[in-house]
Amino acid sequence: MRWYSRLAASREGRDVTVVALSIMRHKAMAVADELAAEGIECEVIDPRTVYPFDYDTVLASVAKTHRLVVVHESNRRSGIGGEIVSQVAERAFDELQVHPAIVAGLDVPMPYNRKLEQLVIPGPDRIKAAILDVVGRPAGKE
Repeated sequence: MRWYSRLAASREGRDVTVVALSIMRHKAMAVADELAAEGIECEVIDPRTVYPFDYDTVLASVAKTHRLVVVHESNRRSGIGGEIVSQVAERAFDELQVHPAIVAGLDVPMPYNRKLEQLVIPGPDRIKAAILDVVGRPAGKE
């Protein structure tokens, strides 16, 4: 077992794997708590590092949940989320029952205005919508 494997899993779940980097972990955990009340159990993984990256933990989780949502704060284009999805697709494509989802910052320069910044950075609503999409439950429906 690698030293970082012991640190990666933040929450156990059976329905969807959510890989959330940095501060997005806190938002993903809040959404996971909310969805647990609706019967959706999210396995939240905080990789802690992007290099080395703990793909073994992510792959084991995807083998269990068969669904993947990656959440990160940086731009979607050229962000780490695309690499995580790419590696899961290359190593465990047959484990995925639906398309993976990436929730990331918008592909714009980071604004200086606080309100505009909040529009760029992923929030709980975008995270929840992505999770509901991959588990096959439309947003706003119970």
